[in-house]
Amino acid sequence: MPLSDRIRRLAEKFSAPQHQNSSVEQQYQSNAVEPQPVIPSYKPPQLPPRPDNTGESGSKEAHETNAISLLWSSEDPCATIDPSTGRVAANTYKVKRDLIDARLLSHAVPTNAWWENLIVENGDQPVLVAPYMVKCLAGAVVVCAPTPLEEERFVASVWHDDWTVRVSTCPYRRVAAFDTLSVTVDFVDDLAISHESATATVPLVKGSCFATVIFNRPIVLDLASVHAVLQVDCATYGPGTAVVELNNGATWLICYEGNTVLRQCDGSRIESSEPIHGPMRLAMVPENNNKHEAISVLLSARYAVPVGGSVDVQTLDDEAVFEFNWATIGHGDPLMCTLPHHRQSIANDGIQRKDAVGPFWSSKGPMHAVQGRKWRLIESIERLGFSGSTPLTDPTHINRLRELVAKDAAALPEDPSVLPPDPYFFGKALARAARIALIADEVGDHASCQYAVDCATAWVEPWICGSNSNELMYDTEWRGIVTRAGLHDPGADFGQGRYNDHHFHYGYFVYAAAVLTWLRPQWLDKRRRAFIDLLARDYCTPTAQATADMSFPPMRCFDMFDGHSWAAGLFAFADSRNQESTSEAINAYYGAYLYAQVTDRPQLAQYMRAVLQLEARATRTYWHLGDLESLLYPARYAYDKAIVGILWSTKVDYATFFGANPEFIYGIQLLPYTPASALILKRAWIADIWPRFLAAVSQGSQSQEWREIIDLSLAVVDKQAAFERIKDINAHDDGNSASNSYYWVATAPEE
Repeated sequence: MPLSDRIRRLAEKFSAPQHQNSSVEQQYQSNAVEPQPVIPSYKPPQLPPRPDNTGESGSKEAHETNAISLLWSSEDPCATIDPSTGRVAANTYKVKRDLIDARLLSHAVPTNAWWENLIVENGDQPVLVAPYMVKCLAGAVVVCAPTPLEEERFVASVWHDDWTVRVSTCPYRRVAAFDTLSVTVDFVDDLAISHESATATVPLVKGSCFATVIFNRPIVLDLASVHAVLQVDCATYGPGTAVVELNNGATWLICYEGNTVLRQCDGSRIESSEPIHGPMRLAMVPENNNKHEAISVLLSARYAVPVGGSVDVQTLDDEAVFEFNWATIGHGDPLMCTLPHHRQSIANDGIQRKDAVGPFWSSKGPMHAVQGRKWRLIESIERLGFSGSTPLTDPTHINRLRELVAKDAAALPEDPSVLPPDPYFFGKALARAARIALIADEVGDHASCQYAVDCATAWVEPWICGSNSNELMYDTEWRGIVTRAGLHDPGADFGQGRYNDHHFHYGYFVYAAAVLTWLRPQWLDKRRRAFIDLLARDYCTPTAQATADMSFPPMRCFDMFDGHSWAAGLFAFADSRNQESTSEAINAYYGAYLYAQVTDRPQLAQYMRAVLQLEARATRTYWHLGDLESLLYPARYAYDKAIVGILWSTKVDYATFFGANPEFIYGIQLLPYTPASALILKRAWIADIWPRFLAAVSQGSQSQEWREIIDLSLAVVDKQAAFERIKDINAHDDGNSASNSYYWVATAPEE
């Protein structure tokens, strides 16, 4: 069901008679609509039987045409990976069918979504809707406006049960629908009950200034707080409105339908005097100089209830536009919160800043309110291809690279059995060989190029055929490509079978395949192309092809709202999702971009290039301290560092999953070095942090491999100094080589 149809049907169920047309289809009105209390006749919303993630505007025919143009492939994975070989099997970790509506299982279930905590393990860990954190529990929705915990090595979001909305007759909750920007949770008293009979529906929409619970039948509102309730004001702002003061200093606005009043039952509980029916909305009133003005702005959007959203990606040669379309029921324009990276590139047409509301605190920096149903984020596209930013013309560099690449190529083993058996380290080795081949080709060493290509193609063939010791399989349970070891062991291959790090792992494969196809087009025959397409489909199926490709979830790792990927898979965390290595995420979409180019799929290439640019912006905003934002994180964390090691949904962490050494924490955000590294390593930032931090990190590195990774960043500031620092390195990261290091320095951007 197209998103516009879904919202039209929702609007018909929930809108007052005088506001029948869908808010998605209304034209933006620059003047705020003064809301009037209405008491509609509510019925359960009609949600689609499966997720619709087209992310495109226009007619059904336009959707279908665009979906086809963005297809990697429509081939059944089981036809590519022959089931008779045993390479098709169901994951031993099962979809929790009591936590997700069975109708959604006709499509792939997301494995790395921002809301994954709702459907893994017990489903009781928080999700960050931003600015609120929310838990959906048996018989209750718990809403938290997090507060900061600031330490030298992390900044965390402190959870507290600000409001527990009791749905005590409903011991079950389940995900009923999702799209690019939202997830919807139903509360039911029996798992056999359909969505249409759900007692309550909770649309969790990223960026909403309100937390919303829609009661589909009359119910006495029962709210409890961990804080003491000091005052409940139901008189100042009219019917269906209460302003509540808590003893932690917070003020909350509660909006609901009807003329009933809320009364304080005891020190921390509130009830409605009569049953309520329809949307109940909670909003924290951020502390500012004019609380009345903030409440008035919030009230202007009380009847514009976000229930979903899509993102339309449009690309030109030098520009990408991400158009956010917020789907609402009711009337008026929704009030939404922007993150710092949104504000760097958002166009002002069609939205109004609402500075009276906010800012809301988040671990990613302040969130500011805007009102409007469409956002447009505009990204400038930087030039990028197989070769480095600076042309390789200096004969001295060319001759030196010929020496280095010949040695690097000669050292490549012919026998693939000596290579690592897991997809991450094998992928790095494969991409390393591809880089050696590409550099050899560029400097005219055709013999070394041919040998490196021969090695790389021989290495990857067992993975394609399934004759390697840890073959890749199609998982029919979660619909993805996983290793045989990971299919049964959650700890194997870095949690690969639970969908950790797929963009890191397969990004190396896809990059290598792009290079091999560029150098030897005949290598990518129909069989090999079908297999590489599977890997690309696994981690970067565009949202617009979701209705056409039912075998994989759309953009498995990438979060359109947050602007970056999530590496964590089917594991529940109190801090929700996480990503460690942004540079490997950059490599993943860079590889997909190049692969789409060499296989003559220009619209796919443009889409991947747009995603790559947005991932780069988020990297420079949230992982690089002082790059695009100078005061994003508290001074206690930021005073002695310039990097985030792991970014969680609700936490900033100076750490890695494999060690606490500074060279690990910085270095994992730098490797691998490719032409795409120029998107995130900018001269001004490195020039600032090298003398303050990176020089000491390099000096204190406990291995040559990691010291080289740090030293290579200096190339964007001072090439000669970088050459001097790496000249005596004789041990390299397993994804790097002497020729690749020299090539990066020689061709690094000269701003």
